[in-house]
Amino acid sequence: MGMKSQVTTKHGDSGTTRTLGGDAVSKADPTIECTGSVDAVRAQIALLRLEILDRNPNDADSIAEFLFWVLHALFLVGTQCNDPHKKKPEYWHEPVATKHLERLEAYQAKLEAEVELPKKFTVSAGTYLGARTDVVVTEVRALERAMVKLNDSISEFDTEYLLPFVNRLSDTLFMLGRKLDGGQFVALDYSALG
Repeated sequence: MGMKSQVTTKHGDSGTTRTLGGDAVSKADPTIECTGSVDAVRAQIALLRLEILDRNPNDADSIAEFLFWVLHALFLVGTQCNDPHKKKPEYWHEPVATKHLERLEAYQAKLEAEVELPKKFTVSAGTYLGARTDVVVTEVRALERAMVKLNDSISEFDTEYLLPFVNRLSDTLFMLGRKLDGGQFVALDYSALG
């Protein structure tokens, strides 16, 4: 018979799964779509963090520390998204709250003080790490859309702090990308179209 798998349960083979609250839903349900978007953001941030540590730009350790905090905060986000009816609050470590938003805003303010944005539209980041960060920003914006869609389908899904947190996260990561660019960027030039 073999050893029992640590990951395979076969419960999802029919295209359904269970939420944290215990509801059996389609894997295309907005709850699962939103939770999957959280997972995508976490995976992208984990990769970005490792690339920053590997390439060692200025402030690599403090940036990696911030991203490590974000990875943990995203577990709070994921828990809330996967239990939008609040059926199992005992499984939540804590909900996203003012203190999480304030820490994110403080980091964004630090970046805003360090980085002056280009005065022109840009078509591309100027460095690999800047471009990698922009990829993460697009994933965060997809999460924000998935969260709004979940709220549209489940009105009691509480987004009071979740939506501002995710919205601010995309802004913060955008600024981080510009910091990692170090003033390098590719300016919009319509003459490239020929």
